[in-house]
Amino acid sequence: MRGFKALFDFYIQSSVHVAFAIYALVCITEVSLQLPALELVSMLVFFGTIVGYNFLKYFEAFQNGNFDFNKNRYLIGLTLFSISASIYYFLQLPNLIQIYFIKIGLWVVIYPFLRKFGFLKLFWVSFCVTGVTAYALVFFENEIKVSGIILIIQRFLIVVSLLIPFEILDTQVDDDSMKTLPQRFGIFKTKLFGICLLFPFVMLEFLKEKMEISTFVIAIITALFIGFTNLKRDKYYTSFWVESVPIIWWVLLYYT
Repeated sequence: MRGFKALFDFYIQSSVHVAFAIYALVCITEVSLQLPALELVSMLVFFGTIVGYNFLKYFEAFQNGNFDFNKNRYLIGLTLFSISASIYYFLQLPNLIQIYFIKIGLWVVIYPFLRKFGFLKLFWVSFCVTGVTAYALVFFENEIKVSGIILIIQRFLIVVSLLIPFEILDTQVDDDSMKTLPQRFGIFKTKLFGICLLFPFVMLEFLKEKMEISTFVIAIITALFIGFTNLKRDKYYTSFWVESVPIIWWVLLYYT
């Protein structure tokens, strides 16, 4: 049992779980827009997510000299492998798509330096995730249709909402000077903001030629996660359960 917990914790801490979640969002975009499966993009996003999130997670510890290389040797190994895989898939993409992903990568790299602007970080992350999982695929098709624009807006809205539980739990470790949403407006108003964003997320679904039931189900699930968020929740509430929502969404999309 202890071995399973250690493996599970590594699965979470090494960003593999969030990589599956981001990968699921890419697949959702492909299915929703009826795009051909873009394996090169999907795999680049998966391995790139591991690299990007590990960079964001451990940059500060590394910068302060608190990163234990021996203790985190498996994490380092996985990250190095993911870097290699990312380069492999990246080099097979067309030049225009390569340039696009380089731009997104630069946005990720400068995030640690902007994190002190707490009000901005929520929207910064949402913009990057939307850019990778929605706009990139629309851009890849070289034609932006109304359905693509609707999906991009929806993706931004749902990602912001899904990040609300993280924002709330992070208030326990965030410096007061960051002025994040919960620090500025309190937990209740922050929850209300996240839930309110779900209304345009759902309403935009009515503008599509073919509505997806999964959109309404995910809106309800997200609202429940936001509503039940409190400072007593353990780390798995956000790092596993909330991050599982895109995976649940992907499964629902195939069976509804």
